[in-house]
Amino acid sequence: MRAIRRRNVRLLRAAQDAVGRAGYMLDGAGAMLLLCDRAGMVLDAAGDTRIRSRGEENHLHPGGLWDEGAIGTNAIGTALHLGKAVSIAGVEHFCEAIQRWSCAAAPVRDPLTGGILGAVDISAPSDENLRQGAALSVSLAMQIEEALRRLGLQEHQILIDRLLSRRNRGGEELLLLDRYGNRIWASESFGRLAERFDAGQRMIEEFASGSGAGGEGDPRALAGRMREVLPEADVNLISENGEPLGLMLAFAAPRPRGGAVRAELAAIAETGPTMAAICAEALELIESGVPLLIKGAAGSGKETLARALHGAGPLARLPLAVVDCGLMDAESLRGGAGGLPGAVGGTLAQLAETGGTLVMDELSETPAAVQAPLAQALAHLRREAGAPVQFISLSSVPLSERVATGALRADLHFRLSGAILRLPALAERRGDLEQLVKRFSEIYSDRRKGSALRFTPAAMLRLQAHDWPGNLRELRNMIEALSATSFSRLVDVTDLPQGIAHGPGKMREDTLRDRERAEILNAVAQCGGNMTETARRLGISRSTLYLKLEQYGVPRGRRH
Repeated sequence: MRAIRRRNVRLLRAAQDAVGRAGYMLDGAGAMLLLCDRAGMVLDAAGDTRIRSRGEENHLHPGGLWDEGAIGTNAIGTALHLGKAVSIAGVEHFCEAIQRWSCAAAPVRDPLTGGILGAVDISAPSDENLRQGAALSVSLAMQIEEALRRLGLQEHQILIDRLLSRRNRGGEELLLLDRYGNRIWASESFGRLAERFDAGQRMIEEFASGSGAGGEGDPRALAGRMREVLPEADVNLISENGEPLGLMLAFAAPRPRGGAVRAELAAIAETGPTMAAICAEALELIESGVPLLIKGAAGSGKETLARALHGAGPLARLPLAVVDCGLMDAESLRGGAGGLPGAVGGTLAQLAETGGTLVMDELSETPAAVQAPLAQALAHLRREAGAPVQFISLSSVPLSERVATGALRADLHFRLSGAILRLPALAERRGDLEQLVKRFSEIYSDRRKGSALRFTPAAMLRLQAHDWPGNLRELRNMIEALSATSFSRLVDVTDLPQGIAHGPGKMREDTLRDRERAEILNAVAQCGGNMTETARRLGISRSTLYLKLEQYGVPRGRRH
């Protein structure tokens, strides 16, 4: 019985409050409540003590089995078999011994999969209160299902928190699954693993199908099978208080092919002339092996550029490791390169053997206590590595200022700053904004298998006016959210985040109106006064175009 209760811990937890309240209501009312699992096994009982004692004579107690196949017609078994609420009174029961009882039961379904998890039964030794019992059983089932929904949301948040707390391990691809095998999140390039992951995908689909049909929703079985068919994957079972909630699968990223990775750098360069010049200079430096420092405000795309440079450079087929300097401590630096063993030390030791690219993220945040051993380890790596190693450092603040204040060792700074590139803030790249919006819209439309977002002229003007304190990260997050929520795929001012749609920008309202008016007039001229074609080019409806023309005092052209 203990094992059965463990297997149904979610149902019991979700039903705890509802069973407790109903038991209090039924105490002295001549009826009792039974909570059963999907097999018809009674897990819990509450209600009138006298009635519960009588029920034990007929196995209406925890541990009693009321499967219709074994007992015949009864409220619990029949409700589970039919998947709907039923009432069985007196002689309607198959077994003569329980024909003195009147029972009403309703199934409890998992709100995510729709599968039946169990049933709630109200039983009494007469049929006087059968109608009220039927209503109560349905009400209790609904309460339990709502509690299960809340538990599901809590589990989802726990899984996301575990994902976010996982340290980057250098280019690995991640997949996060819930307890039923449903995909919660996948890293951007996970789709490239199709060939390696094919067997695992089939297994996940089979598991998810079984869970939806009333399976246990226990990812332990899936974890064991995944480890068998995907020995190269790191399969992590995520649990909370001993209860398994889901799986996280990690794959070492496949070695990219030259054409594909060079395309990533080319895509960055194509966002505007400023980035084209920066990418060209950066690639020359990478090809010469000079240690490179990329500085720029948070969210300006430093790590994205560093990864693209690795993929387009001469070491593209060697490992890429990204180290968060702010998270370093003495423990992480022990025993790797230069005799230091630990997470970072192990990364340096691997690069010493294989060669590759080391990206030092936020070098300025390196704790003072580890700067000296880190400098020694990097010197050892540079000197003793059996293959070329490229250093790329990233910083959101000027390192020279950190050196001047004593917060950063000068030797560490100069060792990693052979050449310095500055990435402009997004506010300095307003001319690139339209191309960036297009690029991010295409990325998220491909990922969601839908059409790309389109922005009205007024919406684009608002984007141009925004200061973008979060830089590319803010823009990318906004477009990802819009891509997930936009039904029409056409974004207007009212669809934008409030701070962008109504917040202060560098442009005055009249300037925005002037620019929109000029853009509309230009489109009308290019379309020869054809309003249908003009509206199509601007990405708005013809009625909206007419309203805009009237608003700006512009006579209408030909109607088509």
